[in-house]
Amino acid sequence: MENTNIYSCDEEAFNMESSRLLAENAQLRKMMGLMQENVELRCVLKDHERKAQIITPPGQHKKDHNDLKEEAKMVNSGTQIDPEKVKKCQRIVGEIAFQLDRRILCAIFLEQQRLYGYRVPFIKEKIIEVTTSPTTGKVDEKLRSELYQRYNQIMDELRKLGYNPAVHPHFTEYMVNTYGITKDRNARTKDLSSYNDPQYLNKMITECMSSDIVKDIIIILNCLVYFAREDGKSLLISPSSSHSSV
Repeated sequence: MENTNIYSCDEEAFNMESSRLLAENAQLRKMMGLMQENVELRCVLKDHERKAQIITPPGQHKKDHNDLKEEAKMVNSGTQIDPEKVKKCQRIVGEIAFQLDRRILCAIFLEQQRLYGYRVPFIKEKIIEVTTSPTTGKVDEKLRSELYQRYNQIMDELRKLGYNPAVHPHFTEYMVNTYGITKDRNARTKDLSSYNDPQYLNKMITECMSSDIVKDIIIILNCLVYFAREDGKSLLISPSSSHSSV
C-alpha cells in the first residue's frame, strides 16, 4: 500500500511538472513569435529606407506623398499629366499591390479564415509557424508539405511573368505603404470597369508613374491578371470575395 501511494505521488508530481513545462513552452513560443515579428518589422523598415534612397535622387531629402505626385506628373515623353490623374493612378497602383499580396496568401493558406499578420515576404516562416503546435511543438508534416507545394507552384508561375520572390514581395509592401489603397472598391463608380481592364491600367501606369518603377509595377499587374484568370474573379475584388481579414 505504501509503495502504491509513493507511485501515485510520483505520478501526480510528474503530471504537474509536465503541465508546468508545457505552459512555459507555450509562453516561450509566444515570446519568440513576438521577437520574430519585431525582427520582421525592422527588416521591412530597413528595406523601405533602402528603396526610398533608390527612388530619391542623391542630395535630396526623402520625398513625401506630394513630392512623389509632383515627380510623376511628367510622362516619359515629357508631356505633363493632370495631378489628379496621377494621384488616382498611385492609389490604383497601391491597390494592385495590395490585391496581389492577398491573392498570393489566399492561394497558399486556403485553410486560414483570417490573414492578419500574414505577409508575403515571410511566407516560409509563416508556413513553419502554422504547421507547428504552439503547445507540444509537434509538426503537421502533411499540411506543411501541402503549403510548401502551393507556394512553390505559385512562385514558379509568377517567375514566368518576371516576378522575383526576393524583390517583389517587399516592393508591393512599399507600394501599399507609399500610395495607400483605393477607398471605393465596393462602390459603383464609372471607373470601376476601367480598373479591371489590364490594358487601361497598363496605359495609365506607363503614363503616370515614375519611369524607374514602371517595369516592376507592370510585373505585379501581370501577376494579378494571372490570378484573375485562374480564380475567375475580377482584378480588384472586394474584401468579402476573399478571406475575411484581407
